[in-house]
Amino acid sequence: MAQKWKLMNSPAEDYHMHSLTYSDGLHTIDEIVQMAPKFWLKKIAITDHSQAVLEAQGLALKCWRSTLKHWKNYYNEVEVIFGVEGDLLDEEGNCCFEIHRQESDFRILSLHSATYQGDLKRVTQSYLNAIAKYHEQIDLIGHPFYAKTCEFLEVESFVDCLNQYGIPLEIDTAYLRKERTDLNKLKYALEHLETGVYVNGDMHTFGDWEQRNAGFELLEKRGFL
Repeated sequence: MAQKWKLMNSPAEDYHMHSLTYSDGLHTIDEIVQMAPKFWLKKIAITDHSQAVLEAQGLALKCWRSTLKHWKNYYNEVEVIFGVEGDLLDEEGNCCFEIHRQESDFRILSLHSATYQGDLKRVTQSYLNAIAKYHEQIDLIGHPFYAKTCEFLEVESFVDCLNQYGIPLEIDTAYLRKERTDLNKLKYALEHLETGVYVNGDMHTFGDWEQRNAGFELLEKRGFL
């Protein structure tokens, strides 16, 4: 079967990471930007968790999100985008994409057990409802094949919906290296997807960046690159 999807980022780009400044990463935004060239990164999106996760996990913001309007990269030539990892909240497809009521330039939609209030047995319909409601705001579906939350995901319907609305999905290399990815569902998606694929590190510590190549190597091994 001929591949129909597009690889959305190169190994020099990563669009999913978390900072100490705004959520549960171990490094500040400035530390992340300074370290990025050491991992051959030229473009990054810092996508901290939405307000829903911050409140559910008791994470306090260290500073106001609005201060990003005044932030500049004085360290190097890395291009920096400020995004958000939004949350699928329930079976009706309601989502949260805000941090301190601030909008973001890049929006990931993910499912986290800490904030999802629906029945996981109906997670497919939750995704379909959310995508129908918010497809114009969603740039990427984050780690959809995380084994803990995708057991009941009907991958055929899910992929059809992504194709219908033109939304890419993510290969999360953090879950991949920890063997927490449903490889069978990922394989089906890669064989039938017609949109795009991001390979991201979901970085919380710099060690996560060290493993990013695992995602690209998987695609090569499976014959997709």
